[in-house]
Amino acid sequence: MSFLIVDNHRLDLDSLTEILHKAKPEVRVFSIPSAEEALNMSSLSFDAAFIEIELEPGKMNGLELASRLKAIHKDTHIIFTTKSKKYFQQAFAVHADAYLLKKVSEEDIIRELNYLSYYYPAPLRTSGKVYVQTFGGFSVFIDGKILNFPRSRAKELLALLVDRRGAPVTAREACASLFGDKPYNETVNGYYHVLVNSLTRTLEDAGMRNILVRTKNHIAVNPDSFDCDAYRYLKGDPSAARQYRGDYLSCYSWSEFSAGEFEAREAS
Repeated sequence: MSFLIVDNHRLDLDSLTEILHKAKPEVRVFSIPSAEEALNMSSLSFDAAFIEIELEPGKMNGLELASRLKAIHKDTHIIFTTKSKKYFQQAFAVHADAYLLKKVSEEDIIRELNYLSYYYPAPLRTSGKVYVQTFGGFSVFIDGKILNFPRSRAKELLALLVDRRGAPVTAREACASLFGDKPYNETVNGYYHVLVNSLTRTLEDAGMRNILVRTKNHIAVNPDSFDCDAYRYLKGDPSAARQYRGDYLSCYSWSEFSAGEFEAREAS
């Protein structure tokens, strides 16, 4: 895990460096006084970047730097630090995770790191809980490592169950979503059960069997057994809201109905 700090004010740079070393002694902290020098390190991947917005006048400011860093490493979390409130809207236009007013305290930093550790996938998340990502593609993380599925359709089945948020799904209903216009017959039903067994084995091997709830006629997920960006969004969590960019399960055509619900929430 590594953090980047960019601040042209030496006292602030040193203070934040000290706070981060104290809060996360196991991480690497790179302290840089200018945007240009930070970009020279863009080949490195940072878990979070703490950026002063008002860098040297006439040169690249923190907003532009953040935008360019996100273009290179889209998963980098951006936390702005500044003395001015006037950039607040611009900051979140580049998908910042936080906006801290100086003088930044140790409590401020610990609070934001706790947010990131809890709400986002690893490497920041280290709690051991399962994290399901539905924004920007569907992925499952365990201890920060992505779970691989031997069958892509089995992965899609899990995505469908996550989308149903614990509601039970019958074989016929699942096949209608997974296989589109194919008639529901013995062959399709047989393949569906192959997918269910494959998904069950994958989750069992990963120690995640409790995610699935199986009965004779239905299958569902237990929403309380994992963390999920979409579930947090629907509960009004601001961090999850910042993750959403109109891309809920966009790789699956059957997600259009739920995606419309998210779009309606954004418009309201």
